[in-house]
Amino acid sequence: MSLSSFKFPVSGINKLNLHPTEKKALSAILGYRMINRGDSVIVAVSGGADSVCLLKILYELRKRLNISLTVAHFDHGLRPKEDEKETEFVANLAKRLNLALVCDKATKLTKAHGSSIEEKAREMRYQFFQKAIDENHAQKLALGHNMNDQAETVLMHFLRGTGLTGLSGIPPIRQNCFIRPLIDITRDEIHTYLKQNDESFIIDSSNRETSYLRNKIRLELLPILLDYQPKLVEHLGELAFLSRQETQFIDEEAKKALKKIISNSSKHSLELSLATFNNLSCSIQYRIIRQAIEKIKGNLRKIDIRHIKSIINLVNSDKPQAKANLPENIIVKKIYNMLRFSLGDMIKTDNFSYSINNLGRFQIHEINKTISFTEISKDDFMLSAHSPEEAFLDLDKLKWPLRARNFRTGDKFIPLGINGFKKVKDIFIDNKVPSEERKKIPILVSHDDIVWVYGIRIDDRYKIKQETKRILRCKVE
Repeated sequence: MSLSSFKFPVSGINKLNLHPTEKKALSAILGYRMINRGDSVIVAVSGGADSVCLLKILYELRKRLNISLTVAHFDHGLRPKEDEKETEFVANLAKRLNLALVCDKATKLTKAHGSSIEEKAREMRYQFFQKAIDENHAQKLALGHNMNDQAETVLMHFLRGTGLTGLSGIPPIRQNCFIRPLIDITRDEIHTYLKQNDESFIIDSSNRETSYLRNKIRLELLPILLDYQPKLVEHLGELAFLSRQETQFIDEEAKKALKKIISNSSKHSLELSLATFNNLSCSIQYRIIRQAIEKIKGNLRKIDIRHIKSIINLVNSDKPQAKANLPENIIVKKIYNMLRFSLGDMIKTDNFSYSINNLGRFQIHEINKTISFTEISKDDFMLSAHSPEEAFLDLDKLKWPLRARNFRTGDKFIPLGINGFKKVKDIFIDNKVPSEERKKIPILVSHDDIVWVYGIRIDDRYKIKQETKRILRCKVE
C-alpha cells in the first residue's frame, strides 16, 4: 500500500500536534513503508526504555495509523528474579493501556551455552515472535532498536571486518514483517521522551556486563569516540542508511546477473557458468557468491569476506578442478567452466557391474538409468539421428555376455577415429567431465575390450563398416 493511503503525507508530519520523538517515529514508519493501514501490529516489549518508548509511541499513533496493537514479552529465564519483575512490569503496562498480552518463557536456555548464549537467546526470541505473529494473525512485529543500536552494530561489524553489507547495520524492515520504528531516534531522545511522559522502565543489569562485545562498545569505546565527534551516533546512522541504499542496488543487479548464469540448480546444489561469471565486475561477483551461498544454506551466518575471497581465488586458479570448504558443510567446487555450490559433497556412486546376456532392457540402479540393446537394420542405422545417448556397434564382433560397468583406474580403449590406445581418464579430461561424475558414466565392455564410453565415444574396432552385416543399437535413458 502506498503512503497516499494515509490521511497525511510525510512532508506534513511537522504540522501535526505530536511530540518531536513521535514525529520522528512516524516519519520512519511512513518513509520506510513499515505499516499499512489496518495492520495488526505486535509490539515486542522487554520492559527496558527502548521497548517501553516504542509501545508508548505506537499507542499514541494507533488511531492515526488505524492499527491494532498486541504486546509480546519473552522471558529468557537467565535472571530469575529480574525476569519475573520484568514480566510483571510488562503485564501491568499492557493492562494499563488495555492491550492484549502474549508471553512465553524459555525452558532450555542456560548459561551452559557459553559464548553462543546471545545467538541462542536471539534464536528462541524470534521463534516466539514468529509464533506470536502466526497465532494472532498479525502483519507486523515492532522491535525497539534505535539509532544507538545502529551505531553500535556498525562499529561491531567494522571491528570484526566487513563490507557494505555489514556497514548497512540493522535494517528498518526485515522479511517484510519485523519493523523498527525507532531506528532514526537516539537513546537520549528516548530517555527524554519517557521522562517527559512520566513513563517508568526496567534497567537490565546484563547491559552493564562488558563480557559482551556490544556492551563493551557501548560502555567503553563509544564514549571515547564521542569525545572526538559528538555527532558520531548520527553519522554512523547516516553511514548505515547510505550503505544500505548502495547495497540494495548492487544486490538487485547481482540477482539479475545470477539468474543469467545459473546452469543448473536443485534444493541443495547450484551451478554457475564461469564463462559469464568471469566477465562480471568484482563487486557483482562478490554479491553473486553471497547470494549463491544464501540460496543453498538459507542464511549467511558464519560466512565472511575470507570465505568469499577463497572462492574468488578458486575461480582464478589455473587448476581446472579445485574445491573450497566453507562453514556448516558448504562445499564450493570449480569444475572446468562451472562453479558448483552444494550443501555437503555430492552423493558418491558405488562401483557397479551388470552382465548382459541378450538383447533387451536392463536397469542400472546405482545411477538410476536404463540401458537397452536392440538389433537394427542398416537402413535404420542410416536414418538414425545418432545422439550421444546411443551407440551403434558391429554385432558380429561382440562377444556375449556384454558387461555394463563404471570407470576403473587404468581403463583404456581405441577411441573412434584415433590410432592406438588412449586412457579413458584422459578422454574424460579432454571432454571436461568432472571427476565426481566419472563414476556415473556407464562403460560397455565386450570380453576385455571397452566398446563404448557412454556419451563420449565408441571403440574404433567396433565401428560400423561397409561390410558390417548386423548392427547393435545401445541406448541409455
